[in-house]
Amino acid sequence: MAFDRLTDSLHTVSDKFKDFGTSTAEYYKLKLFKSSMKGAISLVNLLVFGSFSLFVMLFISIAVALYLGIVMESSYAGFLIVGGFYAVVMVFLVLFGKKMIERTLLTKFSALLYDDDDYAKKTVEQQAEAQKEEFHETIEDETV
Repeated sequence: MAFDRLTDSLHTVSDKFKDFGTSTAEYYKLKLFKSSMKGAISLVNLLVFGSFSLFVMLFISIAVALYLGIVMESSYAGFLIVGGFYAVVMVFLVLFGKKMIERTLLTKFSALLYDDDDYAKKTVEQQAEAQKEEFHETIEDETV
């Protein structure tokens, strides 16, 4: 009689651990899919908005260069001034902007990948731990 109850308890715990393993694997698959889709969407947004921004900057730069060329009465001087401005900006970014850009990207992408949905995983693990403790108590009761 006690042996049958213990066997049934072992089968129940075994089934629950299999279900836990299956649900945990499915959870991580969904989490991976969610993270990869967020990354892909961010990449597409970056490419679309970045390319439009580059075209805007290109046309504004050409307009400023032409305007400066008219003002200075030398067309190549306007383009040299605009090119020199971009060279100075690039030097400052290389010297001082690496850490800032790196930090910004790391915080953006870590916020993108790691969100507050991890609490659901903890509750599943807590449930499994409670069931394991219940199983140990059942075994102790059966042996006494």
